[in-house]
Amino acid sequence: MLDSCAAQVKPVANSANDTRSPALKKHNFASLLLEHGFTPKTYDFDSTMLGFQHDIFNALIHNDPVFSEQSFIREQPDCPDALLRCELVTQSDDLPAAVQHFYARWFEELRYSNSVLELLNLEMHEDTASIHVLTISKANAMTFVFNIQRGA
Repeated sequence: MLDSCAAQVKPVANSANDTRSPALKKHNFASLLLEHGFTPKTYDFDSTMLGFQHDIFNALIHNDPVFSEQSFIREQPDCPDALLRCELVTQSDDLPAAVQHFYARWFEELRYSNSVLELLNLEMHEDTASIHVLTISKANAMTFVFNIQRGA
């Protein structure tokens, strides 16, 4: 499970356009999971992925005013840097508004309320945005990549 899967995590990454802060560039989410004691042998990532799929669908896709129901969520159990990949398609042309909407939903509905560590890394491009997330609480952990693309 701890193999690298960078190509799946940053499908639109371009080092010339990399807007991540230097502090975030050095983080390896798989290593941070290990440092906090979350391994496939000690933690049930499958159940956590399933729970987050339902939460993400309800918060960001089902009857959402910003993201289309063409959006989808995929499990990536062999990709510890992004165990869930969410492809979010906007219903409008306004990518910055879609990113703001994502953050509002993340902080209101999706994040752990008692997180020990939470990192959100945004990469903005002309027609897409990618938000790479690590969230760890005392008892749970998950990694995500949310790829947002203009749909209109």
